[in-house]
Amino acid sequence: MSRFLWIAILAASVASMCGNYLRASSDDSKPRDPAAWGSDHVGQPLPEYVTGDECLFCHRGLTSWVTNRHRLTIREPDPESAALRALWNSPGRPFADETAMLMGRRHRVRFLKPTGEYGKLALLSTAWLPPRAGQSARLDRAENPSWDASRFAKSCAGCHTTGVDPTTLAFSSPSLDCYVCHGDATLDHSKDTSLIFFSRKRQDPARVEISVCGSCHIRSGRSRSTDRPFPNNFVAGDNLFRDFQVDLSDETIAKLNPADRHVLENVRDVVLFDKNAVTCLTCHDVHSGSRRKHHDVLEQPLCLTCHNTTGPKSVRRPFEVHGTICEY
Repeated sequence: MSRFLWIAILAASVASMCGNYLRASSDDSKPRDPAAWGSDHVGQPLPEYVTGDECLFCHRGLTSWVTNRHRLTIREPDPESAALRALWNSPGRPFADETAMLMGRRHRVRFLKPTGEYGKLALLSTAWLPPRAGQSARLDRAENPSWDASRFAKSCAGCHTTGVDPTTLAFSSPSLDCYVCHGDATLDHSKDTSLIFFSRKRQDPARVEISVCGSCHIRSGRSRSTDRPFPNNFVAGDNLFRDFQVDLSDETIAKLNPADRHVLENVRDVVLFDKNAVTCLTCHDVHSGSRRKHHDVLEQPLCLTCHNTTGPKSVRRPFEVHGTICEY
């Protein structure tokens, strides 16, 4: 075979490879279908999961969990808390006597009491707004307070409690338990920790992590099956987006406040474009609440939601968090 023929064949091969590469690059830029993978537990009974108390029998060294914000999303009130004292000193004093739990912390604190039904809480119409820059602490809607026996179950339970029954909306335990993030554990995981989601020996795709974190931290979605603002019977390992509908368009995300926009930008990168280099756990240490990982992460476009493009990263842009579901 002549040298010229070899050159022609080689050139054709290179052209073919380049064409294939360009086509692959072009395909990579097309949004994927977020619901195209995995399974879900929609319409299925709530699993009989291992509770956090059982987990702590072996994981008793996890002392940081006692003060973890996820564990305290609903908590018994400190009698000296500013929120409860304010309610005591208002026309809502009788409601302060009935308050058994508090929900929320920095932006808005809500008052809760049992309804008398298993796994159900009533939500007080009055809320406590902690002090913020330029604003004093105050009670919101302090006039004519009243208990709402259904709103918590329909709007809040899915992200502030564990094991919400998809039919009755009764929860199994207040606040967030190990099951919420680590899934339905089997006793075999004591011999093989890779059976538990987020264990050090387990390697799951980024979309699994995004589904777990997004099941609570996406505040602008709705369940297709129930139309509620939280997913229907989500279990760690499920594909959240088979049931949970979220608008990930640039136009919608741009209208959100910086905190919610930051979440959805990361969700969009992972579930639509398979960009897996940065996920929630890249920056956030869930168990310890430490900010070390956040400070150590390499600078990237996602950082610029909160930080300036120039100057020290310790200086953040001031911004407000607000949303219709959580009322802040």
